[in-house]
Amino acid sequence: MTDSHSTMLLMGAGAIGQLVAYQWQQANLPLVTLPRKKSATDSYLRYQFRGYQSNKIEACAIPFADPSDISAIHAVFIAVKAYDLVNVFKELDRIELPQQCPIICAHNGLVDLTTTRPCYTWITTQGVTRSPEVTEHKGLGVDWIDNDIKKHRLLSKQLHAAFTRLEFDPDINTRQWQKFCLNCVINPLTAVHQCLNGELLAQRYQQQYRQLVIELVTLSEALGYWVNADELLSLVESVCQATAANQSSMLSDVKAKRKTEIEALTGYALKKAAEVDINMPTHAALYQQFNQLYLR
Repeated sequence: MTDSHSTMLLMGAGAIGQLVAYQWQQANLPLVTLPRKKSATDSYLRYQFRGYQSNKIEACAIPFADPSDISAIHAVFIAVKAYDLVNVFKELDRIELPQQCPIICAHNGLVDLTTTRPCYTWITTQGVTRSPEVTEHKGLGVDWIDNDIKKHRLLSKQLHAAFTRLEFDPDINTRQWQKFCLNCVINPLTAVHQCLNGELLAQRYQQQYRQLVIELVTLSEALGYWVNADELLSLVESVCQATAANQSSMLSDVKAKRKTEIEALTGYALKKAAEVDINMPTHAALYQQFNQLYLR
């Protein structure tokens, strides 16, 4: 390992994970990951990456962690689907990662996760796409992280060095909930209608996504989050415009026949609505339609 007790462990090397790895290593900071298969013969996870507005594709590599030197890991960055979080924490227990090691969690959707480990939420609006050939940083966005992570001084210094558009947010839970609401509208709708983000702005979809927004605002109020209906609607429409040519992550998963995050989005919203005795008929209908289409 490159530097004792200053190495980041990356769990999840999908599109966001590879963007994080690329930026971390560009800052000359030590990074490792774990092999997905125990029989991996290579010592590195290798991928091709194109930076934002770059004409060059770079060959990148993340070294696999040395199981005999887990003590060099001082932080973890988790970039997996919400449904994989529990398994990742089991893996951290299996490798006997110290309980005090700070963990950054970046995932769409919400799950009820119980852990005594110090966890810090990461929210991003970076646009990243991944194909079998290359991962591309296509949209320059902003990253936010829980302000409480500042208590870990070395890690905070590293985060500043690696992520130039990172902001430390003292109210990260509200920001996470707002992104959750946004994803509850765009992701399942684009998956069900098999359309790009920008196509949701067509007249035929407006009544549906407006009603989804209204129901989410009602749920938010019941759960103690302040979400303005007009602002959430404006956010949905502005994101659809800014990412008009993009395919949502859920639609990508559907087309690739991968497991989706429907349970961590619409499913979670409906679960919370039931707990506070709120009816969300538009979300319930969308959830049912999604399951009829893709979970047969």
